[in-house]
Amino acid sequence: ALLDDRDVLRGRSDELPVDLALRVGIVLGRGDDRADRRAVESTHQRAHDIARRAGIPFDTDDVDIERSGAVLLLAYPDRLAGRRRPGQFQLRTGHGAMIPPGDPLGDEPFVIAADLDGHRTRARIRRAAALSADDVAAALADRTVEERRLVWDGTRDDLVLEVERRLDGLRLGVQRRRPEPGDEATSALTARVRATRLGVLSWSPAAQQLRHRILFARRTLGEAWPEVDDDALLTGLDDWLAPYLAGATSRADLERIDLGVLLRNLLAWPLGAELDDVAPASLALPTGRSVPIAYSEEAPSAAVRVQDLFGLAKHPTVAGGRIPIVLQLLSPAGRPIQITSDLPGFWSGTWADVRKEVAGRYPKHQWPRDPGEASPRRLKDR
Repeated sequence: ALLDDRDVLRGRSDELPVDLALRVGIVLGRGDDRADRRAVESTHQRAHDIARRAGIPFDTDDVDIERSGAVLLLAYPDRLAGRRRPGQFQLRTGHGAMIPPGDPLGDEPFVIAADLDGHRTRARIRRAAALSADDVAAALADRTVEERRLVWDGTRDDLVLEVERRLDGLRLGVQRRRPEPGDEATSALTARVRATRLGVLSWSPAAQQLRHRILFARRTLGEAWPEVDDDALLTGLDDWLAPYLAGATSRADLERIDLGVLLRNLLAWPLGAELDDVAPASLALPTGRSVPIAYSEEAPSAAVRVQDLFGLAKHPTVAGGRIPIVLQLLSPAGRPIQITSDLPGFWSGTWADVRKEVAGRYPKHQWPRDPGEASPRRLKDR
């Protein structure tokens, strides 16, 4: 009735609001200063006649004005339009349409364009009603398709499953869900590791040290040892990482992976057992303590309190005695006092001068003249 009779609002047609739901409300008795009383009465009577001929009750109290768009969709499914930007819409047919600037309906995501001015490429929508993506999906479920894709959400910094609903060329909306385990999730997580060049993985200090130990063994002893630099690990992701991503669906799952275990798995027998001899994780000291060995590209090194080396006459080495460990000698307070790759030479040479200095600063400690022959004395950890 509203579409067939003259407009229930007074004014120039190009200046009136587009919303048909507003007009339904006026016909149902909601006041509006712009209402044309005679047109309202005529439309009301016409609606009553249509209902009577159709054999359905005409009860204005049961009318849900917010469902105006959903009802119109049943009559004009081809006039569904989705907003591209404020006031600019794309009809389901692919043609463009517009709502005059400033009209509230221009901000709605979807409208049913019940009255168009006829221009095929840029039609003006004269009367329309808003509706939701759920209304569209419910009414046209048999024509709606879902596109599912796994993407890395930059805001969440996590893997999400995007489910996009589409109707022909119209995008009805996107839902983001937790991914399901499977090959696709594994591939997406592997791709993220590759894109971040391993940065998304959680490298514990122990795993980092193990990696540096293997790198040292390869540099020193040759190709029998696996390559574990960035490029090699990235190239082999599908072999060493992907099998351990079964069931993984998120960044948190990546962070929980024990990379130390995976690196150990790369060591073919008997390299796994040999690594602790070739590149031990720590240096055992005469006092019974041990300190970690850092394996940089320059040389393996360890920071040691000089008193923990009393009783050691031979310089500690790795790689079967081939490579000396660079020792950073520390005072009782943990401050650097000397660096050496020749401990016997240090004891017999510059130790005399160092001994005078530390004896003056730490008079309560014992400072033997020949530390290589002295008995080790364990200090309390500070």
